Amino acid sequence: AVRWVRSYAAESPGRPIFIMGCHNGASIAFRAALAAVDEGVELRGLILNQAHHSGVERTAAEAASVDDRVLPLPANDLLWELALPLGTDRDHEYCNPEAMLAGVGAERLRRLPPCLVLGRKKDPPRDRQRVLVHALRKAGVAVEAQMDGAGYHAMELFKTNCAEEFNAQVTDFVRRHAGDGDGVDVYAARSRL
Repeated sequence: AVRWVRSYAAESPGRPIFIMGCHNGASIAFRAALAAVDEGVELRGLILNQAHHSGVERTAAEAASVDDRVLPLPANDLLWELALPLGTDRDHEYCNPEAMLAGVGAERLRRLPPCLVLGRKKDPPRDRQRVLVHALRKAGVAVEAQMDGAGYHAMELFKTNCAEEFNAQVTDFVRRHAGDGDGVDVYAARSRL
């Protein structure tokens, strides 16, 4: 993803570049954005939609998600068990945002472009999404957090009104941060466990 963004930036100077990821793809997009700015790619924005994180110690939202409609706790745990490297637990840097951010450092985070972080009121990872928002803001990143979307995890995939809300939020953010570029291209690192 970073190689593609770098080559695109070289071929299309002046065009605004955004990176976006949904669910587990939000973590991929976050890492891709860090790598891109490390390589001198000018990003106009980073969009993290319902970043899917967890950890060994349960948050209140995770503990309350045993019977969640979309992402029940037993299924969430199994998904992480299948996705993480053998011999690791949910405190691995791929899963726990605190572990992920511990190795990054505030100076590196500050190079990130403005970020839009979206969440839903009943999304089990919502407490961890707030940890990410707090850490980014503390490092000096301009963060727009809209964490009060109605519904559950991944609702934009299932409900038309949630899809429309999501599209409107992303479109608004991109338009406000695109600047004077000729057009807008968004590479979406979209992935779900």
